[in-house]
Amino acid sequence: MKILFVSHSSVLKFHQQKLLILAKKYNHNITLVTPSYWIEGGVKVKCYTGFKEINYIIGKTFMFEKRFFHIYLNTSEIIEKTKPDLIHIEEEPFTPVCWQFVREAKKRNIKTIFFTWENIERKHNFFYSVMEKYNIKNSDGAIAGNLEAKMLLARKGFLKSIEVLPQYGVNLNDFLEKDIKKESKEFNLVYIGRLTKEKGIEILLDAIYNIQNIRLHIIGTGPLLQNIKNKINRLNLQDIVIFYSYIDRDKIPEFLNKMDILILPSITTKNWKEQFGRVIIEAFAAKVVVIGSDSGAIPEVIGDAGIVFKEKDSKDLSNKIKDLMEDKELFIKCINKGYERVKNNYTNEIIAEKIDKFYKRIL
Repeated sequence: MKILFVSHSSVLKFHQQKLLILAKKYNHNITLVTPSYWIEGGVKVKCYTGFKEINYIIGKTFMFEKRFFHIYLNTSEIIEKTKPDLIHIEEEPFTPVCWQFVREAKKRNIKTIFFTWENIERKHNFFYSVMEKYNIKNSDGAIAGNLEAKMLLARKGFLKSIEVLPQYGVNLNDFLEKDIKKESKEFNLVYIGRLTKEKGIEILLDAIYNIQNIRLHIIGTGPLLQNIKNKINRLNLQDIVIFYSYIDRDKIPEFLNKMDILILPSITTKNWKEQFGRVIIEAFAAKVVVIGSDSGAIPEVIGDAGIVFKEKDSKDLSNKIKDLMEDKELFIKCINKGYERVKNNYTNEIIAEKIDKFYKRIL
């Protein structure tokens, strides 16, 4: 099957893994369309084009970097050149890129599917709303990153086939073997993500105040960085909090191997709630216990393999951390269940298999 795969986030080598499997294992002829670069975690990343099994087209784009917005200037040319059986547009249905490819595909009677993480009703501006309605009406299928996103699509009138599946999984082979017997009394806690209000990092700082024998590792940067440092000073946590502004994605498995508990303290806002929490499945793969708030899709991803606390409740989070530190049996049980959960649901192999089946349903 000839697949035209349109995805700005697939500039990253890491994000092309499922495409590699679709090409090698399921014999799809994959052509990936991306911009020449994207801004990832504040860093300008050039598109990786090194997999011989994938055909690459670096589209001619016009970029609005401050708004994370782009359009392709040669959409029709790309479709004419590749003549795909199906166009997989890994962009939200309200985006101009999705509209461009759905419109051109419709002219040629080519089937299309799009992707969405959106799990909260938001008012888009007039142009985004028009494009979203067009794409919902004229696409042939959709992949939703979480269950709430699927339900939201249905409420918007999309009644065609929807598969619930995250964009990307993990490769278990990237993660090191780990002795899960906890000998040291000191626990290494880790937060990975943006330093913004909705990510709840201040709740985490309140929660660890007065907990003994811990270190908190914070990977990320953002507008709250100075506020967070000031709060750390006020709470006298300077000796136990370690900052890392950025760690290369290839190094995340090695880093997580040294951690004990990953914490995702996200907070629901008017316009956002957690859509997946990719670090959860990375932690599961690294045999790190996960504690997450009940914001958005976090409980859905954790399932029964980790610990969920009430969002914004620092006392509840503090108690959950202490429970894991004091109950070795619970700690080991969470590690084992987390690893089984990622192995059975969130590897790139499993995601590629489900995408292949979805393609066949659509065609």
